[in-house]
Amino acid sequence: MTTTERALTVSETAFILAGFGPVVVRTSFTGHFEPVVLESAWQRLSHEYPLLRCGILGGPDGFRLALRDSMPKVAKGADTFEYDIAQRHEDGAISRLSLYETADTTELTLAVDHAVSDGRLVHILTRTLLDIYGALLRGEVPRSAPRPVFEPGLEERFYGHYPHGWPEPAGVPGETMVLSGSAATPSSGFGVHHIEFDPGPTAEVVALARASRISVTDLLCGAVSTAVRARLRATSDPQPATLCIPVDLRERLVPPIEPDAQLCGALPCLVTVPVTTDDLPADVGSRVAESLRMALERDEPQRALLAQCVAPAPPPPMTFMVSNIGVAEDPVLPDGLRLTGSRVAATLHGPVPAMFAATVSGRLMLDVVYDRAFHDPVEIGAVVSSVEAALRSRVSS
Repeated sequence: MTTTERALTVSETAFILAGFGPVVVRTSFTGHFEPVVLESAWQRLSHEYPLLRCGILGGPDGFRLALRDSMPKVAKGADTFEYDIAQRHEDGAISRLSLYETADTTELTLAVDHAVSDGRLVHILTRTLLDIYGALLRGEVPRSAPRPVFEPGLEERFYGHYPHGWPEPAGVPGETMVLSGSAATPSSGFGVHHIEFDPGPTAEVVALARASRISVTDLLCGAVSTAVRARLRATSDPQPATLCIPVDLRERLVPPIEPDAQLCGALPCLVTVPVTTDDLPADVGSRVAESLRMALERDEPQRALLAQCVAPAPPPPMTFMVSNIGVAEDPVLPDGLRLTGSRVAATLHGPVPAMFAATVSGRLMLDVVYDRAFHDPVEIGAVVSSVEAALRSRVSS
C-alpha cells in the first residue's frame, strides 16, 4: 500500500520555520513550447517524481507532507528573475512550473520547496521535464521509472552513523567581516545582481582555479572575500571572512545517494579564513579549500545537522554564502528550441548575501541575491563589480 502522508523531519521543518523560499531554476530559450505538450510533460514528471504532487500541511502536531491526486497546471510566468525567486507557492504546494514568453524567447521556471530539494536536484528535474517533453513531441512513450513517494532525508540517514556536535570555533582572531547594512530607507524584497561569462572567459576561470589547485567554488569564495575586505580599509590587519558553502553530500556518503533522490542533499559548511588587503582571490581560495577539506574530514556538516535537530541554535555571523552547483548537463532539445542560459537561487530573509553559481552550455553564470531590508543595493553592487573585475582581470592577464 502506498503511503500518502508523512511527518516532516526536524531538519525539513527548520527550512519552513526559517522562512526559506523555494529553490528556483529559471531556464532561458530561443523558440517556444507547445503548451499542451508541455502540460502533459509536467503531469508525467509528477508521476515520475511524486513528491512534486505533495503539499505541506500544518497542524498542532507539526508539518506533514501529503500526496495529492493532482498538481497545479503550468502557470503564467514572470518577466524577471527577481520576481520568480520572490514567489511563494500557493495552497502549500511543493512545486510550481511557470512559463513566460516573448515574441522570440521563453523562460521556463521550476521551483521546488527547499525542505525537500536543492539546486542540483531542481536542475535534474528540469532536464528530465525537457526530455519527457521532447519524447512526447516526437510521439514516443517516455521511459518510466517512478521514484518512491517519500524518501529518507539526510537527517534520517545520519542517525547512528555520526555523533552530533557543533564545530569548534574558528581559530582566526577578530570579528567576522560583514557588509555595513541597509540603505537609509530600506525596501522590501530581494535584489539580484547577475554576472555571466562567455565560454572563453569561463574556460579561463576554470584554468585559473586548476592552476591554483583549487576548485571554482574556492576561487569564487576568494573573490567575494577580497571584494568585501576591500570595503573595510579601517585597518591593515588580516580580517576573518566566514563563508557558508553548501556541500552536496550525495556522492560523499557510503553508499552514495542517487542524484535524483527527492531530498535536500546539500548541507552548509562554515569556513573562516583570514583575508588581507593584498590577497588575490586565489590566495584566499587556497585557504578556503584547505579549511573546507578539514571540515569535511571531520564530518562537520553531518554532525552540525544532527546537533541542530537536538538543540537548535542561531547561526554565527557570516560574510557571504557561496553556492555552486557546478556544470549542469545540457538537455537534448527538439528543433525550434535552443538553450541560452539557466539561473538558480533560493531566498532567505536576513543579513547574509548569497552568490549562486552554475555553468550552463560552457557559460559561468553568477547571481548575487540579497535582502533589501538588510543591505544597501549600492554597496552590494560595488562588491559584485569588484568580484567581476577581479575574475576578468585575472583570466585576461
